Amino acid sequence: MRTDLSPITLLLLEDEPFIALDVEAVLNSAGVRNIHTVSTCREAEVWLRGATPHVAVIDPRLNDGICSTAVEHLVANEVPFVVYSGDTDTLLEEEPAFGRGIWLTKPCAPDELISAVGRAVGTGRD
Repeated sequence: MRTDLSPITLLLLEDEPFIALDVEAVLNSAGVRNIHTVSTCREAEVWLRGATPHVAVIDPRLNDGICSTAVEHLVANEVPFVVYSGDTDTLLEEEPAFGRGIWLTKPCAPDELISAVGRAVGTGRD
């Protein structure tokens, strides 16, 4: 699998600082250098008004709620994303747009995260 993801811009939605740091480190190891991390749905919405990432990694439930507006924006703009969550039971009922992403259950092995991001941006080879 190709793991050089250096040319991409990645939006990370994660409200747990240690998890965000871990995800950033894993993605940095795969070459991702342009990661924009936000910890609230509101921050994501504001950032998305002025920027478009190549891919996003999303914890759908942040401190200020479920990130419906952000994921709907990603879907509308054909931005691929990885749903990285420990909660999958009711998420699709609350926001069907999350079904358009690649799903990973927290926690996962670093290679799984890199592979999912690679698949999302079309560079993965499984």
